[in-house]
Amino acid sequence: RRCGGAADRNGDGMRAYYSNGRVAVYKADFRDVIDEIPENAIVVSDPPYNIGFKYDQYKDALPDDEYIEMLRELQKFSRVVLCHYPVETMKYIVPALGVPDHVGAWCYSANIPNRFRLISYYGCKPDYSRVKQPYKNPTDKRVAQLIANGSEGTNLYEWWDDIQLVKNVSEEKTAHPCPVPEALQRRIITLVADKGDVIFDPFGGSLTTLKAAQDLGYQSFGCELSENYILEGLPRLSQQSFMA
Repeated sequence: RRCGGAADRNGDGMRAYYSNGRVAVYKADFRDVIDEIPENAIVVSDPPYNIGFKYDQYKDALPDDEYIEMLRELQKFSRVVLCHYPVETMKYIVPALGVPDHVGAWCYSANIPNRFRLISYYGCKPDYSRVKQPYKNPTDKRVAQLIANGSEGTNLYEWWDDIQLVKNVSEEKTAHPCPVPEALQRRIITLVADKGDVIFDPFGGSLTTLKAAQDLGYQSFGCELSENYILEGLPRLSQQSFMA
């Protein structure tokens, strides 16, 4: 555990469980430290889904009104990006935060229901020009000319199918029951964050968002109830990024 960096403590508040000067992790319910997080931070997170996942500390089956009230705490922040299942987005996130300013979709191949999740953007919109994707019809004369002139591709769409779930055989797999891919969080941050921004993940899990933010050069804060998940996630902060 390393403490004492710039991100370690805000004012006289709670000391971070871990800090390396760029990343600070609190072993706490985010509501207990929310006043210590900069209000201009961008929230980037995939909240617990409230569908009965078995976490080692958090109970993923709150009454609907309690879950909505928990998410409503995020109204403190002017920019929020949440990834959630479609029905649960409408059931929980919209009642908590209102209608998003923009919605995208993360689609993946899996032998499970709900093969896509919605990415809801509040107070910000993704700049899809920041990530290029290959042209779908490279033999078209106009496209071929663009490629010949040095074009690296077309702007990213609002739906993504090039990032897959973290599966049991994935290199990224941890003890956390439902980690999201590092590539997903890295992409979201790339699309919405600018130089000098701070990233906050109130549901840190195995620290995927914090790792992605660190690699992209952003200061970040995260909260997680489980010491096991934190300890398993900390070595990632010194590892090379997992690629899509």
